[in-house]
Amino acid sequence: MRVRLVVDANIILSALIGGELRWFREVLANNEFDLLVSTVLLEEVERVASKSYFRKYFTVDEVVEIMAIIGRNGTMVKAGPPHEKACRDPKDDYLLALAQKGKADVLITGDDDLLVLKRHGKTRIVKPAAFRKEFL
Repeated sequence: MRVRLVVDANIILSALIGGELRWFREVLANNEFDLLVSTVLLEEVERVASKSYFRKYFTVDEVVEIMAIIGRNGTMVKAGPPHEKACRDPKDDYLLALAQKGKADVLITGDDDLLVLKRHGKTRIVKPAAFRKEFL
């Protein structure tokens, strides 16, 4: 059975920038995991990627490419608004709702507001390095 993943926008953007998380582009492209996405998540990636600050790190074509990969390999989940306020930062609750609705095994993030939870229902919340060590 394939591992079901939710990937925080901050990880997708970090993979796009390159550096330490460049390897995560391959995770997205290889389609070895069930990548769960929502409209809210995709909009967040596009919103942040369009900020002028990030333009020095990647091109519009790179954003289009990674969004196409996510569109091709991701499974759209209609998570709806979160039913509960589980995270200390309510702006992150949409990720927990996505993980719950999509029955994710793992939520990958660099956000301390999510990482402090360690788990949400059956979903483990981990940093990219922990994911890499266990699954790659």
